[in-house]
Amino acid sequence: MKLFCPNELQYAVIRMDAVAMVEHFNDPIATAEAQALETKKYLVYLNISLDLPFVTNLWFRYQVSLIGPCLRQEVPQRGITPDMAIPIYPNTNHPRGRSPVRTETPFPFPNCYHWIDNMTTVRIRRIDDRYDDANAVKITPRQHVMIEVEFGDDYKRLDAFEQERDRVDLEASSTTAEATQCPPEPTDARPISSSPRDCRLSDHSDCMTHHSHNTDGLVEGDVTPGRLDSPRGEELKSDPVVEALFTVDVFNMAHDDSAEAVPLVDLWFELTEHLSADTIPNPLDFYKEREAIIGIIRAARMRSPNVPTPSRDPERLSVMSDDYPPDGSEYSFYQCPVQVTPQSRPQSNRDLIDASTDGKNDALHQSRLSELVAGYALGSGKTFLYSFAVLLGLHALRFCPTSHEP
Repeated sequence: MKLFCPNELQYAVIRMDAVAMVEHFNDPIATAEAQALETKKYLVYLNISLDLPFVTNLWFRYQVSLIGPCLRQEVPQRGITPDMAIPIYPNTNHPRGRSPVRTETPFPFPNCYHWIDNMTTVRIRRIDDRYDDANAVKITPRQHVMIEVEFGDDYKRLDAFEQERDRVDLEASSTTAEATQCPPEPTDARPISSSPRDCRLSDHSDCMTHHSHNTDGLVEGDVTPGRLDSPRGEELKSDPVVEALFTVDVFNMAHDDSAEAVPLVDLWFELTEHLSADTIPNPLDFYKEREAIIGIIRAARMRSPNVPTPSRDPERLSVMSDDYPPDGSEYSFYQCPVQVTPQSRPQSNRDLIDASTDGKNDALHQSRLSELVAGYALGSGKTFLYSFAVLLGLHALRFCPTSHEP
């Protein structure tokens, strides 16, 4: 089956395109340094898709697990041991006899392992011919859960290691502090004031209680914060948690400035055409490549601080971003530049909805909405319906007052 973005729970080969990652700078120095950077092909497992499958996206973010050609390398300072790995059948070698992951179709390499704590985020480039995963090596959801369960036991060991290390460090620091502590100087005993300015001396919850419930000084006509019956017509303030939830990029339309430093990779499902058992690189080499390109990007950003970060969807702009369109033109609810008489930039999501129903732009908005729905239908209908329901719920919550009463 051909898809414009690959499915999860499959094995693939990726290679970072360092030159494409600095293309937007138009910086000869950065381009030359990126061209000099040698990048390898790595074997990965597509763990989690982080983006909705918009057909107009230039890339799609995934969390991938880098597959190792040997047991996990030991990291003594973190408690990671070589046995914190899971073999992939036909490989059955493991120090503690751990059962291997079994794929639906034969896995071509006899020496591979999933490593613990070896997941990273990449941007998989969209291709015109679409991804054909008919011959991809896949695992079932049951096997995916098995991987999570096996590593869950290893993470418990790592947690126990960290707790013991922290305990030893705490005891050592306490001993050092006692040995160097000077006797306290005598001071006058003064009662601690209970005034608001001295709340920093008391527990935070006590301060909150002091301010929240001190209503003795209220007179007729005054109200407590957050009440709907305010006679002064003060603007209601939404709960910060609800505001934070509302900024979640449910529809995958927000401009992501951090994407600049996320490796942009090409992907192939034909494993044996790109790798052999002897040429599978160490996953740690990928992190070295990533750090190298991040250094190049950081230097280019210092030389050109005003260059816009790359957009995954240059044809549609974000409903979340205050900085786009970069040319300052107005934009509509569907985030396509408005070609009619400019109007004031919407200041809230309610204003955006009102603007989208402006009679002058009905035809334009209907066209953009049809595009939007068609894109989701081609991608994932279930994900669209779920996301739309979540967004509606968050929009309703945003305008609901929150109660501060116990």
